[in-house]
Amino acid sequence: MDGELDIREALATGEGVEEVLIRATASKETLKEVLLLLDDDLWTVQKNALRVIVEVVKDMPELHESLITKLMVMLRRSEAVPLTQEIARAFGVLAEVVPDTVSRVLPAIFANYRVGDPKIKVNMAYVLEEIMRVKPALLGNIFRDIGYMLTSRDTTDKLTALNFISALGENGIRYVSPFLPKLFSLLHDRDEVVRASTVETLVRIAELNEKLRKIIQAKLEEVDDRSDLVTKKVEEGLTRLAILDREG
Repeated sequence: MDGELDIREALATGEGVEEVLIRATASKETLKEVLLLLDDDLWTVQKNALRVIVEVVKDMPELHESLITKLMVMLRRSEAVPLTQEIARAFGVLAEVVPDTVSRVLPAIFANYRVGDPKIKVNMAYVLEEIMRVKPALLGNIFRDIGYMLTSRDTTDKLTALNFISALGENGIRYVSPFLPKLFSLLHDRDEVVRASTVETLVRIAELNEKLRKIIQAKLEEVDDRSDLVTKKVEEGLTRLAILDREG
């Protein structure tokens, strides 16, 4: 793209994001303009502006603190899932680059999840799940709170905790094994959706962690559930694990 570039238009359509990235990398004035577009009325502009900014500021430590502050504001306001996912991805990138800085805002993110309205709870969950996937060591005491969520009376809390644990499972056995007793208990939860989701989480853990596979397979083989949904999930999960065993 030669000559003048309408940065907002390029970010709105998504067709000129790479060109904007090149220019923002080379020009602080362009970067400032893109930063201002994080407050744009159009969520697609915000999302693509954030894509550019995260790539550019990886190597600009002087902007990390202010960007994280801005991300917290955006996270609370976001009403578009793609934008929220981009915010979560940005937190994941920054968790790798400046883990100590991100760790300082994690208690606030989790507190917002615990007391927020449904929209805010969902937004915070996206970020927590991404950080659990890329840098679980930052979570600290939040692991204990995830355990409490598994025994919550709120079905949404249980389902969210299961998503968190699935993300943690990608990082090794030590992050998920403490939750196994509660997960096995949830196989008997009164809500069939919770039971089915628990099966999916256990299967995912077993797929990723060979040392836990036999234990989980044995538990799933014991499941005798009247729910067609749960029975289907168990059968599908055991089939997937059996295939892994044969391939191994």
